[in-house]
Amino acid sequence: MAWRLLPCGWRLLFLVVLGLLAEVHGSGAKAASLPRLFPAEVRTLRRIAEKLGISRWNFSVDPCNSTSDDGFGGTLNCDCSFYNHTFCHVTSLSLEGQNFTGELPPDFADFPNLLQLDLNRSLFHGGVPDQWARMKLQGLSLMGNNLSGPFPMVLTKITTLTNLSIEGNNFYGPIPSEIGHLMQMEKLILSANEFSGPLPAALALLTNLTDLRISDLRGRGSVFPDLSGLVSMKTIILRNCSISGSIPSYIGNMKNLKHLDLTFNKLTGEIPASFANMGGVDYMDISFNNFTMGSSDRTSLHINCGDKEAIINGTKYEADTEPKGASLLYLSPGSNWAFSSTGNFMDNNINDDNYIATSASKLTMPNSELYAKARLSPLSLTYYGLCMHNGSYTVKLHFAEIVFTNDSTYYSLGKRRFNVFIQGRMVLEDFDIEQSAGGAAATVIKTFTTNVTNHTLEIHFYWAGRGTTGIPKRGYYGPLISAISVVPNFQVPLAVEPPKIGSGKRLSRISQAFLVGVPIIAIFTAFFAGFYWIKWRRKSSTHKDLRAFDLQTGSFTLRQIKAATSNFDVANKIGEGGFGSVYKGLLSDGIIIAVKQLSSRSKQGNREFVNEIGMISALQHPNLVKLYGCCTEGHQLLLVYEYMENNCLARALFVEQYRLSLDWPTRHKICLGIARGLAYLHEESAIRIVHRDIKASNILLDKDLNAKISDFGLAKLNEGDHTHISTKVAGTIGYMAPEYAMRGYLTDKADVYSFGVVALEIVSGKSNTNYRPKEDFVYLLDWACVLYERGNLLELVDPDLGSDYSTEEALVMLNVALLCTNAAPTLRPKMSKVVSLLDGHTPLQPFLSDLTLAANSMSSSGLRRNFWQNTSESQSMTAQASYRNTNESSSSLDIDGSLRP
Repeated sequence: MAWRLLPCGWRLLFLVVLGLLAEVHGSGAKAASLPRLFPAEVRTLRRIAEKLGISRWNFSVDPCNSTSDDGFGGTLNCDCSFYNHTFCHVTSLSLEGQNFTGELPPDFADFPNLLQLDLNRSLFHGGVPDQWARMKLQGLSLMGNNLSGPFPMVLTKITTLTNLSIEGNNFYGPIPSEIGHLMQMEKLILSANEFSGPLPAALALLTNLTDLRISDLRGRGSVFPDLSGLVSMKTIILRNCSISGSIPSYIGNMKNLKHLDLTFNKLTGEIPASFANMGGVDYMDISFNNFTMGSSDRTSLHINCGDKEAIINGTKYEADTEPKGASLLYLSPGSNWAFSSTGNFMDNNINDDNYIATSASKLTMPNSELYAKARLSPLSLTYYGLCMHNGSYTVKLHFAEIVFTNDSTYYSLGKRRFNVFIQGRMVLEDFDIEQSAGGAAATVIKTFTTNVTNHTLEIHFYWAGRGTTGIPKRGYYGPLISAISVVPNFQVPLAVEPPKIGSGKRLSRISQAFLVGVPIIAIFTAFFAGFYWIKWRRKSSTHKDLRAFDLQTGSFTLRQIKAATSNFDVANKIGEGGFGSVYKGLLSDGIIIAVKQLSSRSKQGNREFVNEIGMISALQHPNLVKLYGCCTEGHQLLLVYEYMENNCLARALFVEQYRLSLDWPTRHKICLGIARGLAYLHEESAIRIVHRDIKASNILLDKDLNAKISDFGLAKLNEGDHTHISTKVAGTIGYMAPEYAMRGYLTDKADVYSFGVVALEIVSGKSNTNYRPKEDFVYLLDWACVLYERGNLLELVDPDLGSDYSTEEALVMLNVALLCTNAAPTLRPKMSKVVSLLDGHTPLQPFLSDLTLAANSMSSSGLRRNFWQNTSESQSMTAQASYRNTNESSSSLDIDGSLRP
């Protein structure tokens, strides 16, 4: 009744106020009903933030109810079902790519319900805290940090784990048998550490595994681990684990297997017949092992080198008509022999080189079919007899000089001299066919006895730089062979010829040291594995091929790269070199990257790109620039590297506006770091690498001024088109060893020479090619040689250091630099010895007696002249890029196992 007596205006006002009160009450009730994180876990988050220096977390709001604006977005997830949905527990934490530099906080163990913890690429160091043993984690990723120490045993106590990744750290020692306690494990990734063998038998207990990745085990090897009970396996990567014996047949029967990588082991025997059932495999690589093709071995070999098939006295000489020869590996149609040829003829356009010589006149000697044509090589030619029965053989080498003549023309002035090796032993030195045969177009047969002990016969022809190179015209010097005949000196056992696996294959433009250095059985195995790969996956795209490689962080999308580099904005461009442009980028997770934009190429080039990246990704060392991954969308070929905050050594030393104040301890650390990186490439990695272009601009510096070698293995990635600026001899003048610059003779000692030049630059702060104290000196090295003879080496020390340096260490570094730049390759030390000398573990004095200075035997001007003479008209020397560059060189991936003299 009172309501009705109120005026209409008052009644309306009352209703509005009542509605507002109801809304406020409802909002308060709603706010009060929101679940919140347990206070103890809030305190834990605060402690972690304090220890790791995380300032973006806003604790004025509840972490479980925060948004991206509060700093917690994407960092954690909560389960808020506790106490009638009033309280929450943290169930997952992700701090990936945060560049933390401290140790792992024990506080993570104070989250009682934490199931997933992702600390990828966060630069943590030290070990794993013991307190973590009480955690109930299901997934833990510590990939790409600087963690070290023995295998963290605390991890074997977290028995709830189903997914564990600790790859890309510095853990060492054996993988313990306690790994078998992780019975629920589905994905185990331990690769790219410094663990030692053998593989633990306890792996057989992990019957739930679907993904197993282990690589680079040192020390003791082991037989193939028993994985027969792991029927759910999808990925098996056991790369460079020193596994011996044969591959178990059950591997071929794993129905779920999609990815198999057993490269760089010591596996032997035949590839299981069960592998024919693996039609569902997306990627398989079993190369660089010692497999055999079949149970029967061959006992004879007859090749008509450079010509078609010929029948001589009832014996068939197989055809050898492959026209190419520049950095080539050829496998015969019957797969019973192969040849490799390396080098390009000097002063010729590479496209004009002819690797088969043809007689200009009709030959009348007996068996002329064997001598009408012959195979030529400018530097090194090696024939391999494959799957040979072990025993004694008679080897006959047929020669006839069909290029030079006996007439009065200048064609008669040519002299061909080369060396011949059989099974690594020199049997002919400075062999002159014409002289030995008694004239041109005359035949000579050289007969030798040799033993085959590893089922492979190797006959190597090598030009040592003697004889003429310009008669009758450029491109007709070097080894020449007409035919090869190999017969047994034992009773031939009854045997069936091994199976043929396809027609002749030509793998062109393979790096020289790969062909010379890798044992042929490894090459043969690589081809056989490649055959199966082509058979099963011939329709797969290059993009999928690349994704199949076990790169440390996988592949990136083009969208990611464009976002990171602001669509390749010129403002982010930090380098321009022979391989393309280099851009700085920022990923969404805060990681700074360097993106190398390679030029587009043909499909064949992409295949080589795949092979090279697969090898490069396997190389992990603190003094090598880390490859994060790649992108191959569309026509883009991009490599993603870790970003080096201090750019390159050349800029730090030589460019005034960017020059860094490097004290002596830092310079010594940089020099020692380069030496350790090269020692790893030459002597410690699974594949032996010759860089070929060590120079100050290819030494990058991280934020702590640690030296990291860049661009090892990239020269072959850009040969699918003509945009790469290079020479026949890859390298930079002023840094190249004389035997490499003048004759193309490449061993790891070429890198040693280049290191010596860079070491001089580090001590002096001066560029080898740009510093000329007097007109008589072309290089800094020339001046260093003079000062050495005068006994005044310390005059080279950078004046910016004043007296604040160790004279003892400086003298050691300078003497080591001169020792490394010795004109004679055999007198240069190995890089492991250089490390020992710089570390002070080996006294320098005994080595100084070998110090025959390069300047005494070869002038710099002569070196430059010879270099330019060896350069094709269609090619030019590697362009000197701006010192802003962080990722460029003209190096290549060269497997230098046994380069011969």
